[in-house]
Amino acid sequence: MQNHDLKILRDKINGSIPHDEDEMELQEQWNQVHAELEALKAEDERNYVECGR
Repeated sequence: MQNHDLKILRDKINGSIPHDEDEMELQEQWNQVHAELEALKAEDERNYVECGR
């Protein structure tokens, strides 16, 4: 998912962009993206620690 797509998803969820999509589905997409980004963050942090040794 591109940064632009993430912003659009966020705006749909918070009501800034009108839409006719299912709110639960949007929230599930958001949760999935969030989990993926958290996993990438954890990997980056592990790499940082390993490189710092």
